[in-house]
Amino acid sequence: MRRIVVIFALLASFIFADGQKSEGKPEFVWPIQGLELSSLITSTFGESRKDHFHNGLDISSVLQPVRSMGDGFILYSRYAEDNPFEEERGSGNIVWVAHKNGYVSGYYHLGGTRNELVKNQTQVKAGDSLGISGNTGHSTGGHLHFVLGKDYGKTLLDPLSYLPPVEDTMPPQIANLFIHVGENYTNLNDGDNINVSKAFPLTVSIIDGGIKNSQRRGIKDVKYLFNGEVYKKANFESLQFDGSKWKTKDGLSFDDLFFKDRYLVGVLNLKAGENTIKVQTKDFFGHESERNFSINITRISGGN
Repeated sequence: MRRIVVIFALLASFIFADGQKSEGKPEFVWPIQGLELSSLITSTFGESRKDHFHNGLDISSVLQPVRSMGDGFILYSRYAEDNPFEEERGSGNIVWVAHKNGYVSGYYHLGGTRNELVKNQTQVKAGDSLGISGNTGHSTGGHLHFVLGKDYGKTLLDPLSYLPPVEDTMPPQIANLFIHVGENYTNLNDGDNINVSKAFPLTVSIIDGGIKNSQRRGIKDVKYLFNGEVYKKANFESLQFDGSKWKTKDGLSFDDLFFKDRYLVGVLNLKAGENTIKVQTKDFFGHESERNFSINITRISGGN
């Protein structure tokens, strides 16, 4: 992803050399249309992908027209047909479009081959078909993964903040709290009594169901309070490449926010007696949830 960002920054900066300034938040159209999107959005921006952030939005679909999110020009495309002997890349067939004011959008896992617009035309309009959704690359089912960026790709954005709203009726579900000791973990229930010798990672399972429980999507905001004090908070609206890592606008990296594919509360030095952990979260549509955990700790010797 870093190499593509650098390429886009160079190409788009030359083509948009007039240095246009932002004219406010742009409006984009959905790249998949004519379907019940509320039930087909399977993954949201900023989720865990085991060792990195999910950098876009996933819509379950196959052989559906994939449309440009806005006016612009074809910046880059790559299809398996370009080099049939090369190992297929994770993103599969892709098309990137540059828009005004440094915005770019990318469309992954496309099926078929390049259509005539992508082959022969530079300019595109919002809603123009760029191809069809497919299952190419590292994909476990037919879907469109699409990415929205600004500053010519140096900042990645939550597409849901820029697209027309879709229905969402369920608040996030804050499920289990876990303590991790080495490769093992234990589920902590409210009021549990445990023995600890030092600080261990604590994680929490949080999912957003959207409009049905089978949707297990990520969240927009999370805040953790430890013994009444704010311990950590994060917002997943954007990611910036900082040094060698993608980070949230709060300056937190993937390893600061996830552990063992769950949301990381922290490596907490639990004190003897009662400890409280409050989790507050919000989904991408504004629904809020909160849950409190109280844990009784017995400190044992041999640790920090």
